Amino acid sequence: MRAIYFLLIFLILLSLLQNHSIYAQRYHPLAKLWKVDDTEVPEYLGLEKNLTAIDEILRPILEQDDFISSFGGTFINIFENHIVINTVNYSKVDDLLALPQIKPHEAFLYFKKANNSMNLLKHNFDKISFITQIIHPKKVLIYIDMRYNNVVLYFLGHNINNTEFIDAVKSFNPTIIYEGSSPGSQNIIRPQHEYDSDNSITIKALGGDGLYNSAKSAACSLGFWATNKFHPDELYIITAGHCYNDTDPQNNFYLLPWNSTLSNLPFLGSMVFDFIEIYDFGVIHVVDKDVSPSFVIRNDDTDQYKELPIIDGAPVSSHGVHICKSGYSSRFTCGYVLGLNGIYAVEDGFTVTWELIITSMYGKYGDSGGSVFSFASPQDLNLVVVHGIIITVGLASCSAQSIDTIFNQLRENTFYDLILYLGGS
Repeated sequence: MRAIYFLLIFLILLSLLQNHSIYAQRYHPLAKLWKVDDTEVPEYLGLEKNLTAIDEILRPILEQDDFISSFGGTFINIFENHIVINTVNYSKVDDLLALPQIKPHEAFLYFKKANNSMNLLKHNFDKISFITQIIHPKKVLIYIDMRYNNVVLYFLGHNINNTEFIDAVKSFNPTIIYEGSSPGSQNIIRPQHEYDSDNSITIKALGGDGLYNSAKSAACSLGFWATNKFHPDELYIITAGHCYNDTDPQNNFYLLPWNSTLSNLPFLGSMVFDFIEIYDFGVIHVVDKDVSPSFVIRNDDTDQYKELPIIDGAPVSSHGVHICKSGYSSRFTCGYVLGLNGIYAVEDGFTVTWELIITSMYGKYGDSGGSVFSFASPQDLNLVVVHGIIITVGLASCSAQSIDTIFNQLRENTFYDLILYLGGS
């Protein structure tokens, strides 16, 4: 009788564990990032979309003269379902809440005590940026982080002496972070599948695939496809500008799919434009008709959500929202938006890259140029909106050049009038 009792207990526990294994799965990238079950992802993504919409109303108001010295920016916290408003002067809270645009959303606002107003943060950022162009620090990301309510200097190398620069900006009291002092993202997926090298069919080149430059003997990653606005048959790939070798006139690029080897790679075309002064992106004119364009981002190393269709392209607007990338070296990782309109001081010769999205994503060399995006719909967890391409990589910080910057600069500085390729739609 005692044995039967313990057997029943064991069977009940086994059943509970089986049920938990069925319903408590984390296949979706956002389930892994947020540490929730797949079934909870639509709810949290819906919360994030709602908070982002409110933040888009709120931010321009906080930039106005009446409020810019009283508040220090915003960031989104989906787990508390509110927008954190860094607050320097609480006497202005009632004035803000009295506005007809804001009053309906009062329940989603959390006012947090802060020391630095947005006016002061912008002033300090501008001053530090100016000093950056005089002293020339190396391998440092500079951005305003709303969580810290401060300007952040994020150094990507411990072995580089930036003492002169740090001393020069000390009076602005920035937050200093060295690469490796924060844990990297654990949302790293390792390869499981082999590339099918059958060349008898048209080859698709997806966002996140590798791009091999024979002039550099190095790999970068495919960001997204673009087409000529007036000649849709002309197809292009957008990737990082620093993937170009400026010492060699022949910069031919080949498709390097995940898990492939450097043999019989499909030819794509040459880079017809590269921009690595001020901004960092390049344009490859695809001439090989055996390689077909795609509006899909690769995530092959998982059992589900392998291919993610792009439905739109847009800039990132809010701090604290999720963001993901697909790249050749570290594959698919996700993180959070830490800063907008950041800059990067480069090590090899002095170049400053502007208008960067700063993220907490993990990345490795070879991911440069890869797709940067977010998930678009709680109703369809495959759909994504592309935001740009990877520029710098690190253990816990990747930066990205924004898609709106790329297309705007192409229109202003070249004869290429390109638009995001969405499958001929």
